[in-house]
Amino acid sequence: MTALVAYLRLVEITTPLIIHFDAYRGIDFLGDRFDVLKILTVAWMMFLINSILAEFIFDRQRFLSLVLVYVNLATSVLTSIAIAVIISVN
Repeated sequence: MTALVAYLRLVEITTPLIIHFDAYRGIDFLGDRFDVLKILTVAWMMFLINSILAEFIFDRQRFLSLVLVYVNLATSVLTSIAIAVIISVN
């Protein structure tokens, strides 16, 4: 869902995107649409690895598998917030 929103909002932007902004120094990091795609790809890979690990260890360590599931949830929420901030700044 976040990837679709990012695509729809950023597809028509051709200028460099503000990826990171510091209140003291101003704009730190400029990038393009592919940098946003890289952020989404890394988050998706983390989600996939955590899901596979949680499924693999579910029978042995239920608590650890639940921790991995909650880490997936937190990662998804934080990634969505980061993409929303990048979209709102630009």
